[in-house]
Amino acid sequence: MIDEATAKSKYWVEEPPIHAHPDAVSLIQHYRPELQDAEAMIPILKDIRLKAWKIKYYPCVGLWHFFKFGMTEMPIYPEIIERLKQGQRILDMGCFMGLDGRKLVVDGAPSEGITNMDLEDRWFPLSYDLFKDEDEFKGEFFGGCDINDEELFGEGSIHRHRYDMIYIGYFIHLFPPTRQSQIINNLVQLLKPVSGSMLFGNTAGTAKENGYKMKADFAPPIKNEKGEMERQDFVFHSTKTVVGLMAEAVRGGKDGEWDITADKAIFDTDTSPTKAFSLHFKDAEIVELNFCMKRK
Repeated sequence: MIDEATAKSKYWVEEPPIHAHPDAVSLIQHYRPELQDAEAMIPILKDIRLKAWKIKYYPCVGLWHFFKFGMTEMPIYPEIIERLKQGQRILDMGCFMGLDGRKLVVDGAPSEGITNMDLEDRWFPLSYDLFKDEDEFKGEFFGGCDINDEELFGEGSIHRHRYDMIYIGYFIHLFPPTRQSQIINNLVQLLKPVSGSMLFGNTAGTAKENGYKMKADFAPPIKNEKGEMERQDFVFHSTKTVVGLMAEAVRGGKDGEWDITADKAIFDTDTSPTKAFSLHFKDAEIVELNFCMKRK
């Protein structure tokens, strides 16, 4: 794993982007009405972010990317809210502190239909430190959940075929390109095998038609075919390659037929990435990538 000093040089912005993301500020104020002065929440945000950073030096933590609600900007967001109101269940896989789940509730969804899941369960107490909603939020939190582990998605798991919708925000890039198709298929096993069940999300992508590959400096080294330790490949998908990835994951028809779509938008740079960040990714032509696969 990258050391903290190097991670901070590339992936750390000191001040929270409270003026760039008023929806995130409003969400916190909904749960914390004593923080109506947005400036008053800055030391609280910085303290919680620092604790999260000490758990994992993730770029999305250091650069405040978790302050952006990727789900709300997708065209299917009204459908998600309506389906939750009808009693359906959504899984936020790789939920971090469960901010998207809290946003769903504020926008009208019942919290009982929201399941938050992450490999790292030390994020969860921080979420309650931020929102102070232990008595209000009735959603679920499951920690220690590895989507590589068949015990999570295989026969006999309580999660298999349980969810109507699964959201993966800034999640798929955490896995080597050679594993991503299998990861998508594992996630599909968590969906109810019925028409309309869907897997959707967003990630940092590229405007390059065939994607862009580089070495990941935030992931631990792995052994290559020669037995040597090396950095994992990191891929920025394009709309073309992410659709291809999802099609490959369900190829053969045993998991049904799917409608798969993807679109791109301007990447959020409101968090003022560091100069080192800009240099590191200067050739990637980064865009925001949204995708959805819905069972026919």
